Amino acid sequence: MKKKILNKTKLCTVVLLTLLNFAVVEGLGNNSEKNFQPVPPDRMSGILTMISNETQSNYDKIKIWQGKVDAAIGIIYEGTEAERVLERVFKNKTDGVGQVPKKVKRLSESTVEFAVNSEKGLFFDKKFYRSPLRYIDPDSGRVLGTKRIVGSTTTIATPEYRITNVPFIKRKDVIITRKAVKEKRAFKESRPTYRKDIFDPRIEAIDGRAFRGSFLFLIDYIEKHGEFRIDGQSLRIEERVGGTTTEYRMEIPSPQKNPGEFVFTTMIFNSDKGFNITLSETRTADGKLYNKVTWEYEAINGVYLPTRTMTQTFKGENAVLDNERECIYTNLKLNQAIPEETFTYKNLGLQNGDKFIDKILNKEYTYQNEDLIVVEKKSK
Repeated sequence: MKKKILNKTKLCTVVLLTLLNFAVVEGLGNNSEKNFQPVPPDRMSGILTMISNETQSNYDKIKIWQGKVDAAIGIIYEGTEAERVLERVFKNKTDGVGQVPKKVKRLSESTVEFAVNSEKGLFFDKKFYRSPLRYIDPDSGRVLGTKRIVGSTTTIATPEYRITNVPFIKRKDVIITRKAVKEKRAFKESRPTYRKDIFDPRIEAIDGRAFRGSFLFLIDYIEKHGEFRIDGQSLRIEERVGGTTTEYRMEIPSPQKNPGEFVFTTMIFNSDKGFNITLSETRTADGKLYNKVTWEYEAINGVYLPTRTMTQTFKGENAVLDNERECIYTNLKLNQAIPEETFTYKNLGLQNGDKFIDKILNKEYTYQNEDLIVVEKKSK
């Protein structure tokens, strides 16, 4: 019986670590050690229940959402890896680079325009790069080289199908034609979710459903056993009250492959943000930082939506920054009607003469003046 409980516990902690990618987090601000007080085990299940209900309620209020996300992603390479990256990208034409620095940062800046109607299961997103890829010296800021990325990708999805429009023919960094492909939505019966084939900002930032599922496991475990404890490591919850603001800080132990090894994830939830999570950090047992996530967001008609997110991962004995991703959310509109045409092929950005491939009907069309003209198959 003990072995069965441990397996379930490991599954839960892994799920909780995964949730950090979707949590709504705000900057650390005044989240210091000061004034946090331990919460006794008999209050833990009540606090977890309250937080899961609040995050679920916030998620459920997002019926229709439109906006834009400007993302900046930086990946850092070191030593010989940095040299290989520059050689591969610029094909040994690195004369302008000068001496290759110890570190090279690859910086990409993109924008995603999105629209979601969750009640009808409709999604639209258009992604494009705002500037060429830049390879820079992160210490000095010196630009080592750039690489242009041409074109944009537009995706439209319904519960039944997905249409993706991508560049088809390019010549000298100029798009000559584009091609749209319509196909059935792919998902597993055991996990009926569409996360992997579309951009869903609700899942990216505010997955209240996932929090609720994992917290229910913790609540059930605590109510049965009195506390959440694995190999001597326990779930810790602390409380801080200041004026009208209440914060809860949790430290969740997660067992690793080797017996006795753990990583610890710290999460803070803030009443000013509807008890959404305001910090996530994962560290090894000796305190080395593994990842850190912060999110800033605003309330629109009582619903909390992100305005800025920052995700960082670290590696090595010295916890050196490995990569980071900053997202700025703007032009946010909540629960305002979206024209139905937004979610049709007419909003893909096709030009006259572009191809439209319907893999469901096994037909090919040519886009012409907002219509799809069937391309007759040549007889053999």
